[in-house]
Amino acid sequence: MRILFLLMCAPLFAQDNATIEKAILSVHNQVTRAAEDRDLDRLFSFMAETSKGSIVQNGVLSLTPADAKAKVAPGFQAPVKVAYRWKQQLVTVLGPTMVLLVSEGDTVITPEGQPQVIVPLVQTTVWVQQDGAWKILHAHQSSPR
Repeated sequence: MRILFLLMCAPLFAQDNATIEKAILSVHNQVTRAAEDRDLDRLFSFMAETSKGSIVQNGVLSLTPADAKAKVAPGFQAPVKVAYRWKQQLVTVLGPTMVLLVSEGDTVITPEGQPQVIVPLVQTTVWVQQDGAWKILHAHQSSPR
């Protein structure tokens, strides 16, 4: 009887996973837009509060979102245009309120009056659902160049 119940519920879990995957990709697009718009406050509004390792960026650990925000803030003041081109975005639903997103792409940087620079980017984000919203609990980013 249990096996029959599990078999009957399997399509429901798959459907829930598809819904979660779609939601994560949608909110990740909002995060990308905030970064491209150089809107630091909006970008960090997607971060969950933690003191156990918010972001690792090119080998540098920031324990909290505030630490990470302070480290990246100077770069957001630079007169550059930034765009992200995601080549792969792989979603793994770990549970109904936790998701892993692995992304690979390019950061396209265009400084004022200078030629465009394209830098490869890989990123892993752990998403958690808090108060009905998806937030990034941890992010790890690097440029493998």
